Amino acid sequence: MTVKLHVRNPVPPAGLSTSTALLKEPAVRAGYLSGMTIPRLALAFGVAEYVMQDYVAERRWGWSAAEHHGILEDDRRTVVFTKASRETGGYDIRPISVPRITMHVRALEARA
Repeated sequence: MTVKLHVRNPVPPAGLSTSTALLKEPAVRAGYLSGMTIPRLALAFGVAEYVMQDYVAERRWGWSAAEHHGILEDDRRTVVFTKASRETGGYDIRPISVPRITMHVRALEARA
């Protein structure tokens, strides 16, 4: 059995910063939520990959929760975002999609 250890190099590649001063949270959040990978974000902001990894790790749950909350509706369906508990005591935000029919609309209105 091979154990892979994650070792951080305290000296970043030439030209990359180890400071979070270059990181603007709205821009990093938008990139992360649009699907950019940590290495691409780090390169785009000129920081070492481990700096971006730590920065995103501290904030990603809040970003995801803020993006996925409440109730979203369109002509075909209603999506309700709920907290799903884990055995570890944490939780995930999960979407529950239901067809937009009168019964579901009335149930959601009664809940509010």
